[in-house]
Amino acid sequence: MSESTGGRPAEAVRYHFGDGTRAGVMLGLSLRQAAPLVGGAVWLTLALMIGSPILGLCGLVVAVVLSFGRWRGSPLYEVAAPGIRLSARRLRGRSTWTRRSLIGSAHDGVDDLPEPMAGLELHEAQIDWTGTPHTAGLIRDCATGTVSLVVHVLGDGFAVAGAVEQDERLAAWGGALAPLARDRCPVARVTWQEWAHTVGVTSHRDFLGSLPDDGRRSTPAGADYEDLLSMLDASTIAHDVLLTLTSDVRRIPGRRGRSSWDVSAEALVAEASQLAARLTSAGLVVSSPLAPAEVATAVRLRSDPTRSPASVASSLAAAAGHGVAEWGPMAADADWNHCRVDGSFHRSYRVVSWPMLPVSAEWMSPLMVGGGQTRTVTMVMEPVPIAQAAREANRQLTSLESDRDEKARKGFRSTARERRRIDDVESREQELASGHPEFRHVGFVTVTAATLDELDEACAQVEQDAAQSMLDIRPLSARQGEGWVASLPLGRSVRRGVWS
Repeated sequence: MSESTGGRPAEAVRYHFGDGTRAGVMLGLSLRQAAPLVGGAVWLTLALMIGSPILGLCGLVVAVVLSFGRWRGSPLYEVAAPGIRLSARRLRGRSTWTRRSLIGSAHDGVDDLPEPMAGLELHEAQIDWTGTPHTAGLIRDCATGTVSLVVHVLGDGFAVAGAVEQDERLAAWGGALAPLARDRCPVARVTWQEWAHTVGVTSHRDFLGSLPDDGRRSTPAGADYEDLLSMLDASTIAHDVLLTLTSDVRRIPGRRGRSSWDVSAEALVAEASQLAARLTSAGLVVSSPLAPAEVATAVRLRSDPTRSPASVASSLAAAAGHGVAEWGPMAADADWNHCRVDGSFHRSYRVVSWPMLPVSAEWMSPLMVGGGQTRTVTMVMEPVPIAQAAREANRQLTSLESDRDEKARKGFRSTARERRRIDDVESREQELASGHPEFRHVGFVTVTAATLDELDEACAQVEQDAAQSMLDIRPLSARQGEGWVASLPLGRSVRRGVWS
């Protein structure tokens, strides 16, 4: 994303998003599209050599269908593999996962988690946070070799600030993140998640109930006030922001006599402490890392908002003496277009297209404010060292120019989008040369409701809100389990292949 001021420093900045579509490997086609076509051509050649043209044509037709076909509105080459895995689980009767009984079972130190959370472990660690001893919950991902910690971030007043002040705040926040895009930085990923959920006015009603009844409640004014509370009960929304910092064990050189887990946890805490100091200087309020019980509560409540915080705190695992082991759900069932977790349904979307027109700093307001739905906006950012980003930009520009020249030689003209893509890469090269870091990024939106009908209604509204923010979002077909986990503060995202 780049910016232009329009000439005068006092004017509001307009932000430009580059075309996130990756360069094709052959005539603009991606690798997953081109591979079936190449395989089909090879198959046809072999079939002709053995004298079976019909067999060769059948193989070529299958390749074309795999490259350009669609299934339930999604490209077939994207959903074929996860769709086959989902169907295989259902055929084996393993579509619904349930937690094993906690009563009378021996706890072996391994959490009982559904498949999308497999390999995750929640550990309690004593750390030094800004000179004060603190108990933090560190999330270890054995499948990817990463360690994550979570902090709560609060930034008030952005929506009511002036345009110039908003630009200044964004520049300060970007400056706080920039040092993460350096060579040999242990931080592999930064994830922020904004969870909007209904909180109602129950606490206010409890407060009113504690006051002595002076007869005003039975008056017309009291009845009107009760009607007002009833109207606000469904539209009172809380917005909670969690920032998850993830380090990669492979990026941290081992130290003699110490395990990679200890070294990576120490490096992660040091980076998180420095980032928290920079964010505080940028005007944000950053908490200390969440304790294991706080991480467990956040995971359980975001997975099933129908549960009360009190019920999570007094969980069955705690009663069975397993501490915070019950940080996962009790049951999970992933379907093609939704995922059911305990008593809630989730539907996750991926942002496939960012605004094509210049936007202001508050361009996401329609989606962030929303219409009262329970939903999570997740942004996953992967810092890229400047030298590596420059090499990738040069390689991408070379590929785009080669595609353009190849199409010209074959009599095809370049489209306006292809010409803009070249301009975007050239602009990115200039920004990198000026010292501006690059972050790979991908956005997700997860909508949550108590029933499927409510989920459909909420998703329809969220899709409209995203469209007003000039975002094109599409469901994560056959990957709803991964989408649900990506909306949780666990440091795990959807598998590679969906980066913008």
